[in-house]
Amino acid sequence: MAIGDDESLSLSADTLAALQSFMAEKQAIDDKFEQLKGKAEQDFDTKQLEITMDMFQEDWQLSQFWYDDTTANFLADTALRNTEASDYVAFISAPTAYVALRRKDIAARPNAHLFEFDQRFSVFNDQFVLYDYNKPTDFVEADALKGKFKFIYTDPPFLNKDCLGKMIRTMKFLAAPGCKIMIVTGAVMEKQAEVEIGARATGFAPTHRGGLSNEFLCYTTFEDELLKWV
Repeated sequence: MAIGDDESLSLSADTLAALQSFMAEKQAIDDKFEQLKGKAEQDFDTKQLEITMDMFQEDWQLSQFWYDDTTANFLADTALRNTEASDYVAFISAPTAYVALRRKDIAARPNAHLFEFDQRFSVFNDQFVLYDYNKPTDFVEADALKGKFKFIYTDPPFLNKDCLGKMIRTMKFLAAPGCKIMIVTGAVMEKQAEVEIGARATGFAPTHRGGLSNEFLCYTTFEDELLKWV
């Protein structure tokens, strides 16, 4: 046996153990999600289900990067502070913030909707709207939802002008008069956010579970007691 073979075997064993641990964790998450999906399909009241983002693994091919709990809760609280019980609230490509709102008190905002491409989130039944940003106003019940939303929170999945521009079209389509807009995206999108929809950078710095190298900012068309422009 050549020198270094023991080390190679040890590394291979460690790699195999890590892979097995990862697969076991993934299977546990998949099993929990399938149980949740089964309950939803049986018409259980999803308002009473214990749903967390731990049931949904990030899909990097969809550019999914979940917020940490501090950020998700702040975004949900901001939506609650700036709306009334009867208001329509939209979370566009932002499942982490939507789930945080549900966990706080979904009954407080029964007209909250999640617009999302990932169909795993269809477990939220009538509050889920299948959404593709490449088709900004083409989704189920678009005409019925047009102009209804008093608060819209958006997290564009990609940091480019095309993606943000199309999602701004969606926001303008959904917005009711006086609608408050909140966007979390990269610092490189600051000019477009302000020019195209009047959203200005605030002092709130969103953070993600795994950490991201790009600088992200929170842009709004409004200020409140906890959220100020800079």
